[in-house]
Amino acid sequence: MDYPNSEFWNYSTQVWTLPGIEPTCLELQNEHLANVNLLLYCCWVGDKSLCINDDDLQVLLDTTQPWQTIIKPLRNSRKMMQQNLIAMPASMIKQTISNISEMELNAEHMEQMALEKALNLEQIAPCTEPSNIECSLLNLSTYLQSLESISSTEQLMPLIIQLLNAIYQDEEAVQLALMNSAANS
Repeated sequence: MDYPNSEFWNYSTQVWTLPGIEPTCLELQNEHLANVNLLLYCCWVGDKSLCINDDDLQVLLDTTQPWQTIIKPLRNSRKMMQQNLIAMPASMIKQTISNISEMELNAEHMEQMALEKALNLEQIAPCTEPSNIECSLLNLSTYLQSLESISSTEQLMPLIIQLLNAIYQDEEAVQLALMNSAANS
């Protein structure tokens, strides 16, 4: 499928290949019901020194909701097929999984394009924090606080640290961002 050029998609596909990103994002998705595209969006705009607020987040959540009604059943179907929970001829399983995976990836791509257009980046508030890492941390915290599956972002801090370390590949800077964030709280 041919898509228009997307800065967010390009960022996401580049970041996704970094060591540690995929397992961390999938753990946040599978264990805490986080939307991987929103996690990546928070980091993408944070990398641009922009901070999303609660109103911005609501626009993003409203944008992803229809796409998630498509993506989640595809993901669940693919997982069921991979676990051989659906009776079908063995010769068809591999191709069916491939077809579902392609549909899922296409839907994820379309969700990202919708996210990219949902907010005008020029109207998102500049981050008052001194580093892109701190901006990403603030954005991730804003998003993760909206999840009903967690009681506080503190319980997810090890995963947030893993994610930021994997994206920015600078553990000292991530630790400094965490200390600054804690001092400002």
